[in-house]
Amino acid sequence: MSDLNQNRAFKEAVCIDAMRVFDSCSSQDCLEALELTFDETSQTSVDDAQYIKCKCIDVTGCTFAIDPVPFNRGFYTVDVNYTLRAEIEAYEAAGEPPAVVYGTTNAVKRVILFGSDGSTQRFMSNSTQAPALPSPTSGCASCCDNGTLPVAGISIATPMCLDAGLLDNDDGEKTVTVTVGIFAIIQLMRPVPILIPAYDYGVPESNCPTESDTPCELFAKIQFPTSEFFPQGLEADSSSCGCQTEEKKS
Repeated sequence: MSDLNQNRAFKEAVCIDAMRVFDSCSSQDCLEALELTFDETSQTSVDDAQYIKCKCIDVTGCTFAIDPVPFNRGFYTVDVNYTLRAEIEAYEAAGEPPAVVYGTTNAVKRVILFGSDGSTQRFMSNSTQAPALPSPTSGCASCCDNGTLPVAGISIATPMCLDAGLLDNDDGEKTVTVTVGIFAIIQLMRPVPILIPAYDYGVPESNCPTESDTPCELFAKIQFPTSEFFPQGLEADSSSCGCQTEEKKS
């Protein structure tokens, strides 16, 4: 640690603009029978397949729709629209190498969270105006209901492809469906001024690495991966999957 960052005492209270989380929830969802969409070339491989396997799936994007809950001030419905991309192995026959294709699908998750009141509009010089609630165009209410919506955020663990199915359709095309498990944390936030204790400015504690080393010199600095050549058994690493035998529990 840098000497400048050691033994620092409280210096002053400063006001910062930060995103405060007003409400959050953890979500464990099993999304069943999601139909994948393929491009024309990939769909041909799917139509020729006798069976398929789902190798992996990931979330490539999320969009949000936030709406106030009627008669429950400060609460909002949050619709999270997941866009997912799956890697599928399509087998024409047993023992044949598979054709690897990629399909996409969408799924929606709805939650209700507290996002506090937003009766003020927020403008910043380096960004666009925060989204405002729909308001009437006439009458007194048109001047009184133009607050800003809270900001939704989501953190997602790597999704799990739990099952995959291959269905025959009447039109001759085949449909691939997947069942996906998703762990996520959904939040509603608003920018607020917060007073915090300040000790001093942060000083870097390490020097920036140079890029003068040759590829071989960089490779020589990598520690030899001994563990990769000698896989550990279950008893040697009982924490790898979080499971224990009854004997170990006792």
